[in-house]
Amino acid sequence: MVIGTVLGDIHDIGKRLVAMMLEGAGFTVIDLGVEVRPEAFVQAVRVHQPNIVSMSTLLTTTMTNMGATIEALLKAGVRDEVKVLIGGAPVTMDFAEEIGADGYGSNASAGLKEAKGLLGVLRGEQGGGR
Repeated sequence: MVIGTVLGDIHDIGKRLVAMMLEGAGFTVIDLGVEVRPEAFVQAVRVHQPNIVSMSTLLTTTMTNMGATIEALLKAGVRDEVKVLIGGAPVTMDFAEEIGADGYGSNASAGLKEAKGLLGVLRGEQGGGR
């Protein structure tokens, strides 16, 4: 999994909690840090070939950068290669659906559960994601 806080946002406590929980559950996590540009997410997908890209934000003003990142993944031709999971205080499931994300976690525990579900979908199992 590749994880990062979107461009314009420096808050990463929630992202770090999710990353730690994922690592504890056996996921390999590449943490891109904070203020991650859409192009950096695209490059990370090309380099690391993750199953899941996870984005976080704490600010309502940077939520649009989640959509911009999904658009960048589409334009780069790599969107179909990954599931997209989003989270953060202002984020909702409705917003996730609006921007075309595959999943949403309302907190670190829910993010872990959703990531496991998305991974199950990738493996052809039932449950998880949209």
